[in-house]
Amino acid sequence: MSNCLNISYIFKTSLGSVNGSFTEGNVATIKKITCLDGKTIPYISGQSQKYAIRTKLREQGFSLSPVFSSENNKGVDSTAGDPRFIDDDLFGYMIASRKENRRRTAPVRVSAAIALAPFKGDRDLGTKSKEGIDGQTMEAGGNLFETEIYYNFFKSDILVELDRVGRFKGYELEKKEKNAKPDPIELSLQERKKRVVALLESFKTLWGGGKQSRFMTDLSPKFIIYTRQSRKIPVLLESLCLDKNEVIDIDTILEVFQDSSFIDHTVVGLRSGIFSNEEEIKTRLSEAGYQVMPINGAINAMIADITSDSVIF
Repeated sequence: MSNCLNISYIFKTSLGSVNGSFTEGNVATIKKITCLDGKTIPYISGQSQKYAIRTKLREQGFSLSPVFSSENNKGVDSTAGDPRFIDDDLFGYMIASRKENRRRTAPVRVSAAIALAPFKGDRDLGTKSKEGIDGQTMEAGGNLFETEIYYNFFKSDILVELDRVGRFKGYELEKKEKNAKPDPIELSLQERKKRVVALLESFKTLWGGGKQSRFMTDLSPKFIIYTRQSRKIPVLLESLCLDKNEVIDIDTILEVFQDSSFIDHTVVGLRSGIFSNEEEIKTRLSEAGYQVMPINGAINAMIADITSDSVIF
């Protein structure tokens, strides 16, 4: 019986600055890490991606958990920690106060989105003009600032623990009485599937991040692989590779499929006109028994799989 889903995907940014780091002087920097060869790679945090997904869940009509300030504005703000809210269920919570201390580890694990090419040092130059401030004219000049930007492809991975979605242990729940231990809660299979479907649906129109008023970015997948599995492992986390010619490495993907007997079902989606080896992707995966569908068609196939009567978790 399947106990998890793994969703691995690649998205493209033609020009972006999705997830910022500290400002250095007048330069707004991006988040990046250093590789063994000294090159720096941009990344987008899992937290940033979860925020984008939450936004899509709200757009689908779900009520999200309210956020409460920490006591005396010290410590970490928290949500309600309530099974009624889809985001508390999928993304977990931590509540630490004098009244209660409880947490839920997220059933939906989100990796950072890692760029598939090094950062080249590109910057956008901007000016904060003083024109119009207190009646000043253009001759008053302005303040120059720069923003680190990139053209890149990013890979990301999400692992969904199906056997934990909609199931809450007693220690994760609010105590109604001081010394009473809450009973575990299990939502209906229909409701649990509804929440997983909403997560999958969000990928169709995913976008967001920082600097969107100047550098609008589409975070939706351009290549996506869904695997329903009987073992919990982000099976493709380190196996989506792209070379400098924007060619996806199909050999590595096929090797993972061949080595992973615990994969119960697979769906593959591809957006046309993005990758240089589009025809190779379709041909080789099809020859191996994996139909390559358009992105939205693939996501619909994922939804059809998880809502099938034969899939129980």
